[in-house]
Amino acid sequence: MGVYASLLNIGSQPFFEVPKDFSADLDSLLLEPGLEIGPASYEDIAEIYRLENEIEGNYGADFATITARWRMFRAGFLTARQDGRLAGYIESCLWDRRLPYFEARPDFFASRHRLGAETLYIIFIGVAADCRRLGVASSLLAAISRVGRYYGARRLQAVSRDHIMPLYEAAGFLPVTAMPDFLPEPAVDFMLMEQSLL
Repeated sequence: MGVYASLLNIGSQPFFEVPKDFSADLDSLLLEPGLEIGPASYEDIAEIYRLENEIEGNYGADFATITARWRMFRAGFLTARQDGRLAGYIESCLWDRRLPYFEARPDFFASRHRLGAETLYIIFIGVAADCRRLGVASSLLAAISRVGRYYGARRLQAVSRDHIMPLYEAAGFLPVTAMPDFLPEPAVDFMLMEQSLL
């Protein structure tokens, strides 16, 4: 099964396009039979929106915001499908910010996204409730790290809720600094996590 691993020849295509030869082979990283990881399509956005809102509730991004993020960096917006069904997704951008902050507006990440930036920032990773602890999130993190390396990023960066930190730590991320005011969620601690890609 060839699904998204050795990233080849982007050439001069715009950064928001997924090149025709953008392919991968993550077989050694996939933990569950039938799991496929690849760039999200426009047709996936409605499913992604529903999944994000199942996970995030009132804190979930709206449809326009998710669409804007997908258009911004399609190569960094991946889905994981288990036997054809959306099991999870990850969205990212390239930026030069060392310490992220967040403003709830649709163009927040797009206005900061820059090819050639040293950091691939993971905006969001989400996995369907019945697909958790099956290797979906770790496979998405492995795939996005390859995207980061392909685009020349020196590090991956994410802000993690406290209960998700073990996932990032198992993938090689290290805690950098507490982010107590990152989002206005009561009784949730946030931590900036980073993983070197060097």
